[in-house]
Amino acid sequence: MKHLILGLALLGPAHAETTDELPIGIEVVTGFRTDYVHRGFQLAGSLIDVQAEAEVALSNDWLLAVGGYYGTATGDGDFSEAAAFFDLRYETEKWTAAFGTTWRDYQDSFFKDGFDLAPSFTWHLTDDWDLGTGIAYDTGDGGLYGHLEANWSKPTGEHSFLSTEVGTSWTEDYYGSSGWHDLYARVGWTYAFNRNVSVTPFVGTSIPMSSGPERNRLFGGVWFEVNF
Repeated sequence: MKHLILGLALLGPAHAETTDELPIGIEVVTGFRTDYVHRGFQLAGSLIDVQAEAEVALSNDWLLAVGGYYGTATGDGDFSEAAAFFDLRYETEKWTAAFGTTWRDYQDSFFKDGFDLAPSFTWHLTDDWDLGTGIAYDTGDGGLYGHLEANWSKPTGEHSFLSTEVGTSWTEDYYGSSGWHDLYARVGWTYAFNRNVSVTPFVGTSIPMSSGPERNRLFGGVWFEVNF
């Protein structure tokens, strides 16, 4: 969900003007999905979640994002996940370097509580295309998860844009997985009712590779976003 605030800038200059006037932005996102697939693992079936994030411009290049997340299963089982995150980014016109720190607490899950430490790097190839890579260390399990992905977005009107994400991942002792882990993709369409409120229906998939313990997953959902 953290990528959605970036895409809203495509809709027009109003967002950029607000950012110039106010060095802090706040986003609240709530949503529903038919399957909760996280890094190639199904953690729950249908899920309702909410995330709040504040982003502060420390300078022209440095940005700090802090926030929290909570999700709970709506079907069988008592799965829930609570998280707090802290992301520091250095952004230029051609690339972005970031380091994310997240604490996660799980209930009724084989995933373990702990910190997730995740450096990443993204190349801004064109106005529409980004290519990114990153690695995460999970202190709960002690394993490594890496990914390589491409992101594409394009306005579909004055108040909407289409976004896609396609990637692949690899693991090392990450919840029993070591090697080429999965292929994943997601397609979403965002419509902004105004510069503060938008909705994003989406569909996604995760296809296990040689080390992935799961089966093919296809899911869908919708996010509702409010920006201040």
